[in-house]
Amino acid sequence: MQSILSAVFVLIALVISVSANSEQQRRGGTEEQCDSFQAFHDETVKRLNEGDLEGSINDYLERLRVAHTQRMKIVGREALEESWCKAFASTQKPYILSNMLEMEVNSDDIGDWAYILCDFASMVIDQETGEQVGEPFNGRYIALLEMTADGWKVLLDIDNGAIGALPHLEKRLVDHLSP
Repeated sequence: MQSILSAVFVLIALVISVSANSEQQRRGGTEEQCDSFQAFHDETVKRLNEGDLEGSINDYLERLRVAHTQRMKIVGREALEESWCKAFASTQKPYILSNMLEMEVNSDDIGDWAYILCDFASMVIDQETGEQVGEPFNGRYIALLEMTADGWKVLLDIDNGAIGALPHLEKRLVDHLSP
């Protein structure tokens, strides 16, 4: 169960941002596009940390691809839902903090798309007791998103293997969740 939850954290983290890092690099796109992208992040954080499985799954395209350094690969939204159902069915839920380091929004002949580079920290919280389960972990991820008629959707989620490189985010997460 813990390995499934760990994998879920990395997948979920790609669309999570509690607040944009003030030193974030923004490139390309109009102000409206960048604002809509940030709003996507804010809503995703809320849905995830509230345990909204359906809303979180709907943030991904049907043809999504996930590449994880622990050799986990997911292809398609149905496979993602199958993986996440196990974690979301438990009383032990993920909680994520993420700092967007870079955002680039582009428009071209195929439409609007964006990429992000983010740092994250996450942990499992038992919803019945409010206690931390296991150890928090942290890392970095890259994601490619596409603008659809329904708003931004994740196409590609790549954990770049920096797990454990950001202990300061773990401390911030623990401090944030402490009573």
